Amino acid sequence: MNTSLNAYKEARELFIDAVDKFPKQKIEKALFDKWNLKQLMTHIAGWDNCIADNVKYLKEGKEPVFYGTVDSFNAKSTDEGKSWNWEKAYKELVKGGERVIKEYETLDPKLWNIQFWKTKSSTPEKFLKIVTRHYNHEHLPQILKCMEEAI
Repeated sequence: MNTSLNAYKEARELFIDAVDKFPKQKIEKALFDKWNLKQLMTHIAGWDNCIADNVKYLKEGKEPVFYGTVDSFNAKSTDEGKSWNWEKAYKELVKGGERVIKEYETLDPKLWNIQFWKTKSSTPEKFLKIVTRHYNHEHLPQILKCMEEAI
């Protein structure tokens, strides 16, 4: 198994564990810049689904649709999640990560460093490392800090 995929799985597991332990009375409160926990989860689910789609297209020999700017993608994913209840947001978070794992587990090793787009340097390997860093160094610490402040 690829070490990047193992690192992603570990980061995701730690993140979901923190979400499960997060104080329920704070899930709708804006705590992460302008987002609440539910929006943070829909943000991550959006990126996980985007990455899973990109890998799926690559496997099929197709170029994925480019997602646009990071800010516009983040706005779209969190806006979509505003109307979701907690259960749907949680389900989408779990499902998005499961899709990433499934697509990467079945990705031919020769495709790990193939560019998604001709004009961009993004590859499955690079994307997975970015998302893993995002979990480990940005969002998990945010959640843990909010949990400490709640004590």
